[in-house]
Amino acid sequence: LILLLCCTLTGKASTEIVLESDSLIKVLETLPYDTTRLNVLNQIIRIEQNNQQCIQYSDVLMKEALQLGNDKYAGLAYYHILYYYNRNNQDSVAKWLTIMEPHARKSDLWNYFFDAKRFQIDLYTFNEQYELAINESQKMQQQASQMNSNRGSMAAYQCLSNAYIGSQRWDEGLKALEEAYRLLPKNGNAVVRISVLSQLISVTKEMKDNNRQLKYLQELENVLCKFIIDNPSLKDGFADVFIFNEIFYAHYYLNTDQPQLAYSHIEKSKKYLTENTYFMYKVLYYDIYAKYYQSIKQYQQASAYIDTTLTML
Repeated sequence: LILLLCCTLTGKASTEIVLESDSLIKVLETLPYDTTRLNVLNQIIRIEQNNQQCIQYSDVLMKEALQLGNDKYAGLAYYHILYYYNRNNQDSVAKWLTIMEPHARKSDLWNYFFDAKRFQIDLYTFNEQYELAINESQKMQQQASQMNSNRGSMAAYQCLSNAYIGSQRWDEGLKALEEAYRLLPKNGNAVVRISVLSQLISVTKEMKDNNRQLKYLQELENVLCKFIIDNPSLKDGFADVFIFNEIFYAHYYLNTDQPQLAYSHIEKSKKYLTENTYFMYKVLYYDIYAKYYQSIKQYQQASAYIDTTLTML
């Protein structure tokens, strides 16, 4: 299982998010048609990005931004693309990328554009269109270089890695990911660094490259700890990444015949589980428990966790 992390982190509980959205909608009703209103619409969309309201407010944002001649906000068709990406709708993703590109070009929104392009290419990989994904990743890399977009280049290498790994070309996939890692700025966006490191951890684990896996696990742990020290209010929003880190530490220790150390990390991961935990992280949690019990030859308990994992899938 290769886990691709593409997440937006709010650091807030679901009840707080609903209240914030309702509050912003009330504010929106009082505002004139200007950039302040566009900004509030954008905030609402970021909160509502996983449901149909995202599309409704994105449509309003696009319409009003075009009326005001504001390419910056018109270019945020990104949220349409994210919505349709999460629903594996390739045609709608392609449509909105075409709409977004001229506005991204006018307002220099290349980071958003290349993030959105990554969604499209990763859908090709998800749907087993590997050669198309590889070709589009290479084109994206060329375009990112022309635009001098470091983030675009990193995203292109991540897409390329996903396509290679999906088609079982593991060495080429790891090489592409390490190119993305090489491009990471020292004090750059923490979420981008977490994304690249998480992919490297997943891939090196599957390749049974224990030394590299440990190196990237330790770096991810350091990045998380530093980020939460600097941004303590966002700790809850990073809970899934903490779960991921602890579970893959457990995999490392199981792969190096240290089951008790593995168990300690499984127990640490438990404290981050909540009702809002993304289901795939719950799957990883039950799966690692099964592997732990298999490693200590408690097969009945292992079987119970395997059944739980299969039920969730």
